[in-house]
Amino acid sequence: MKNTRWTVIGYNSCFALNSLLLFLALFTAHLQVPALLQVTGRMHPLLLHFPIVLLVLAAVWETAVKAKGSPLFYAAGDALLLTAAVSAALTALLGLFLSKEGGYDATTLFWHQWSGVAVSLLAFAWYGFRQPIRTAKIPAILVALLSTGTLTLAGHLGATLTHGENYLLAPITSDPSKIRVPWEDALVFRDLVRPILAAKCMSCHHAGKAKGALAMDTEALLLKGGKHGPLWDSTATAFGHLLQRIHLPVDAKEHMPPAGKAQLTAPELEILYHWIKNGANFQQKIVDLPETDTLRMLAADYFKPTDEEVYPFAAADETTVQKLNNDYRVVQPLAMHAQALQVEFFGTAAFQSVFLQDLQVVKEQIVSLNLHKMPVQDADLPTIATFPNLRKLNLSFTQITGATLGELKKLKALRQLSLSGTAVKAADIEVLRELPDLSVVQLWNTGIAEAEFAGLQQRMPNVHLESGYSGANVVAKLNTALIESDAQVFTHTTRVKLKNYIHGAAVRYTLDGSIPDSLTSPVSNGDSITIDHTCVLTTKTFLPGWISSGVASRYFYKTGYTPDSITLRYPPDPQHKGEGPKTLVNQKIGETDFSNNKWLGYRATDLECLLFFNTPTAISTVSLSTLVNIGSYIMPAAEIQVWGGPTAKSLVLLQKLRPSQPAMVGAPAARTGFTCTFATRQVRVLKLVVKPVAKLPAWHPGKGERGWVFVDEIFLN
Repeated sequence: MKNTRWTVIGYNSCFALNSLLLFLALFTAHLQVPALLQVTGRMHPLLLHFPIVLLVLAAVWETAVKAKGSPLFYAAGDALLLTAAVSAALTALLGLFLSKEGGYDATTLFWHQWSGVAVSLLAFAWYGFRQPIRTAKIPAILVALLSTGTLTLAGHLGATLTHGENYLLAPITSDPSKIRVPWEDALVFRDLVRPILAAKCMSCHHAGKAKGALAMDTEALLLKGGKHGPLWDSTATAFGHLLQRIHLPVDAKEHMPPAGKAQLTAPELEILYHWIKNGANFQQKIVDLPETDTLRMLAADYFKPTDEEVYPFAAADETTVQKLNNDYRVVQPLAMHAQALQVEFFGTAAFQSVFLQDLQVVKEQIVSLNLHKMPVQDADLPTIATFPNLRKLNLSFTQITGATLGELKKLKALRQLSLSGTAVKAADIEVLRELPDLSVVQLWNTGIAEAEFAGLQQRMPNVHLESGYSGANVVAKLNTALIESDAQVFTHTTRVKLKNYIHGAAVRYTLDGSIPDSLTSPVSNGDSITIDHTCVLTTKTFLPGWISSGVASRYFYKTGYTPDSITLRYPPDPQHKGEGPKTLVNQKIGETDFSNNKWLGYRATDLECLLFFNTPTAISTVSLSTLVNIGSYIMPAAEIQVWGGPTAKSLVLLQKLRPSQPAMVGAPAARTGFTCTFATRQVRVLKLVVKPVAKLPAWHPGKGERGWVFVDEIFLN
């Protein structure tokens, strides 16, 4: 190829770009990139496709094309190599500018940067020495392989920075996040929430590329949040930064995931919302959620049985199944779209044996039959034995005696059988040991003596016989006492009753916040106790031979003087403004669910209020009802100050209290009271200052952040 004006410009430009690239790469630690170059740096993802394609085409052209020696070969090859070299240098230089934005894993970035520099230098050298390389086949192949290999390495490292670890090989390697776990072992976060974050968020927010200083690789990093603070805040209306971003319109600048990337589906949005709303628990099992919990119901669509069975029969006619359903019998598929049926009976008084015979039209499809507490008799077992694919049979608390239990030997597919609460005997059970798949038989409260179980189990080694819980030699723990009161806020006295339903258990109590002991603390004996002052009632239950209960506490507040008016120096947080100043004296105790608009919440400023009295009033105690919810950053006040005097400009400090602070996350949310006591003072104005914690401690997920303080009532004397 003849040197033209454009080839000279291209070669000189390539030389200059590579010189600048090498210089900046060597001194990158001292490089400061102005805003304009940051804009050009963001073009790196756009330009990088050009050198990739051009270098691959050049490698093919230089090693595979047969027309070597022709003018066309040299002209096309030179053009490919020079264009590839210039675009590679420019792309690497822009990538260097982009790297200064930060948020990338230092090690991966280092190797990506230098592999990109190597690609640029190799392309430039290949063009410069193209003629001698073309003289022999082996050098051309080696140079082509070297440039392609370096290009692949740079691309792989770049994909790791952008999309996460192992992005290139992920489709052919196992992904631990996608390993199926049994329903009973699945965790809400690990098996339901984390896969969503991994698929939709972690391409930009991982240890290698922490956009906005946010990485989601570990639980600790999620709790840490990014440059905008924690990802979730259960005290906020929208529950925090994460949910706010994902619910913005897709075309909004701050919407996540960004437009053009895979968006969260409606079920995924619901899962994240309910997980955060429920407290963002990292260790909770799905099965521990209530049956009616929305999050549990959403999870059911994601977890299927790990050993989904293929049944050897066709589905029954839907019309036939619908006709079998009535007020006393439910026949329905075992799972959505499954051909297997489960049958349950209701209404003991209405049960008839003919109801079982009606099921003959779907006998092939029935795999589960629940007859718990139905008046089933021995004569009904031959009918049940005609269901050839029955896997699970519940005959607990029926009227069978075991005389015809041998009929069930025909159920070759039977796996689980419940005979609890029936009159069957050990000899009756033993006839079932020939069933090949029988694995569990429940036998508590039957005619089988406890001494017979060991021998029966030995004769049926492949069947687990459940004899129930005896409770022998087990020491149980007492439940905490129930505290029933007329009122938690009272004017003169209030009556409180302490209960424990274990016969003979003694409920002991204190009124000073100390833990009751089993010898000296007063005993309620089931009678009501009278409380006539502000206090914290603390209870503990004792009974010989039992483990004593945990502690149950409740604050009681005696109202004394009520100020004639009250003002707040600073407004409360708009999301937790209660009824304004009236909140502090309306005698409405807030719940631990602080969204009920009964609390004043402060975080940005102190809670500072002035209480005014029309006439001088003798004040000696000031009590506050507050909330502590560590996980929601609601802490005990850092300091409480009480000031008093004849006017707002002549106040003196009456008492200062610094409540003790918790030492770890995990304590449940609780209402907590604090009382300031001082020498009686005649005042017309009281000032109360409640200071939030300025910096959450190092053990807290929001360490360094400012805490919240929540107050719902002030009680005087």
